Amino acid sequence: MESLIATAAADPAFSGFQLQSYGSLVLPDHPIRFGFQVDIVPENCPTSILFGLVSRDPVNGGQAKTKGFAVRVDLEMREVWDALNNSGLVGWVEHPKGLAGFTDEEPLLLGWEIEYHGNALIPKLVVADQQWLYPAIQCPHPIVMETLIGWEGEWDRDPRVTFLHPALWREQLPMHSAQQPEAMAA
Repeated sequence: MESLIATAAADPAFSGFQLQSYGSLVLPDHPIRFGFQVDIVPENCPTSILFGLVSRDPVNGGQAKTKGFAVRVDLEMREVWDALNNSGLVGWVEHPKGLAGFTDEEPLLLGWEIEYHGNALIPKLVVADQQWLYPAIQCPHPIVMETLIGWEGEWDRDPRVTFLHPALWREQLPMHSAQQPEAMAA
């Protein structure tokens, strides 16, 4: 399987960004909750970073289209922008001490938590202690979701030192079955 990173340069949503992946996940044929998270210390980061969980889906046998969820975090302005689904400004990075409040001991958490039901991906974005619900999207099955981290322009640091504790995780959701009438009466 060709990595998304190898083909993402052609996607306008990612132009100008250096990209790196921390793994991928094949979605099963049953409901799951999955996510990707990473910690950053803003003073050790480029001013604009990209963070997402995405997939490449061939459209009618033609060129692949990027689907999923990605945000651009502008650390200079402390803004969080949607990078993939044209949703505009999502919110702001907030801390009582500004960006200086995020340190090696208490870094800034970036996270996606997504529930997969049927063909729907239902996402939630986490930035520090804030959470934003995102519009759900339809996806084909089977689908591979790949993690994505990026930074704008040249960056001379090792990404492994800049993007701390990357974690791609998944958990099975409980299967709901119709209860029998006698079980409900008990």
